[in-house]
Amino acid sequence: MTDLLVLGSGVAGLTAALHARAAGRSVVVLTKGELSHSATRFAQGGVAAALEEPDSPRLHFDDTVVAGAGLCDEAAVDVLVREGPDRVRELAELGARFDDEDGRWLLAREGGHSLARVVHAGGDATGAEIERALVAATLASGCEIREGWFALSLLVEAGEAAGIVALDPSGARVEVRATDTVIATGGAGQCYAVTTNPSLSTGDGIALALRAGVACADMEFVQFHPTALHHPAMPRPLLSEALRGEGAVLRDGAGVAFMRDEHKLADLAPRDVVARAIHARMHAEGSDHAWLDATGIEDFEHHFPTIWNACASVGLDPTREWLPVAPAAHYLSGGVLADLDGATTLPGLWTCGEAACSGVHGANRLASNSLLDGLVFGGRVVAAITAGKRGAGATGAMAPLYTAGVRTPHRSTVVPEPVDPRQREALQGTMSSEAGVVRDADGLALAAKSLAALLERPNVGVEPTPGAYEVANLVTVASAIVAGATARQESRGAHTRADFPERDDAQLGRYVHVGAQPPRFVPLAPVTRYARAAEEATS
Repeated sequence: MTDLLVLGSGVAGLTAALHARAAGRSVVVLTKGELSHSATRFAQGGVAAALEEPDSPRLHFDDTVVAGAGLCDEAAVDVLVREGPDRVRELAELGARFDDEDGRWLLAREGGHSLARVVHAGGDATGAEIERALVAATLASGCEIREGWFALSLLVEAGEAAGIVALDPSGARVEVRATDTVIATGGAGQCYAVTTNPSLSTGDGIALALRAGVACADMEFVQFHPTALHHPAMPRPLLSEALRGEGAVLRDGAGVAFMRDEHKLADLAPRDVVARAIHARMHAEGSDHAWLDATGIEDFEHHFPTIWNACASVGLDPTREWLPVAPAAHYLSGGVLADLDGATTLPGLWTCGEAACSGVHGANRLASNSLLDGLVFGGRVVAAITAGKRGAGATGAMAPLYTAGVRTPHRSTVVPEPVDPRQREALQGTMSSEAGVVRDADGLALAAKSLAALLERPNVGVEPTPGAYEVANLVTVASAIVAGATARQESRGAHTRADFPERDDAQLGRYVHVGAQPPRFVPLAPVTRYARAAEEATS
């Protein structure tokens, strides 16, 4: 029995683990891979925070809610931007080395930001540096580390979380009991054939929650990074928005720099705008990619060494030739519904990072807010536990659930049936073709039917391996994505319906998933001036 069980070893999970150890709690960090092999290490973009004038938390707030297309929870965003600067400084005190000049951190500007506020490390290797610092601190902290363990189901006793059932490295089923459990397992990019996410991003924690009847929300908002290098490598090499912040320009097949006609911020428009624009150009030209012209960036190899090496490995020289790019599944803005402290609808179960739906990202995450999200809310989870909190309160994205009276009957989940790992590719192909950058009712119906068929096929004799359970989790999470996308009959943020191309503020709310039930619409408060600002910015 441990005080805190942390599922996942990315920025959110390790931040929670370190805060818990500092508070004198016993901690087990459980990860299905190696401790340092989370999606965090793949993050090229930096950490956004209002660290110095002329920036301010208020300006960061405004940029975040505009990018979120009216669905950000403003209280959650306020927490993010106010607490963020201290969490970044805290990370530096742990040993993270950010790029600087004469002792002052260098700040970059990325898409959707009104000014430069993004700190980087190693030019374009921020995630790897943050992961290095957090892993070193975690190993020194006295946390118990369990690598190669796979979470199968939540234990629920007397209406509260009591830990999990897991596969240990030998394949045996073992109960891991804890007073409090944190889902920090990251996203689900592996639902798609083309993604920037590593192979381990299979939505495991979200699937655990869905099967236990824990409320999840905003599953339809899958953000596609607009500029993944168009190359068979997987995960797709990411061409950071920082390139466009340094002057790189998107061009179509005719060489036209098309983003200046799409948005007032041109190539620095929010990601959803850029991804749709590239998708439209590709469709119009019958092409499978657009082009990123970064030939004007000086000293490219020094400033962006990770991207330089990725390009060089496939024979491309970004100083001399345009780079082929196409959108790739990148980030899930939804997940396990949480209040402002990361508490879920199941007492004793907490969530933070990409696995969570705190409402901070709304319908579309602002660039470089993801690492900050993990830092801020990973710390808040432990602060709440230390203060004696047990269940969720009516705060943040959780508040409308209380107002609507949504019931969440929790249950200990049975271990899912393993699904033939060979079906993974078929699932990914279906999701990419029918539930990708642009969706419609017919395609979503086809996707739902195909996903259901994966579970109906005979799986007798399938080895109960982590790979087989990963596919089962992908089916669970992909089904929720499709259900949310089907229910939301409008286009907003990262969710675009070809058959409902306009925004509809009658749907200004969240589609909440409880178990296998159809998602329930839960309205937000009346439209605020920030929601109106988002509408004006994208009109």
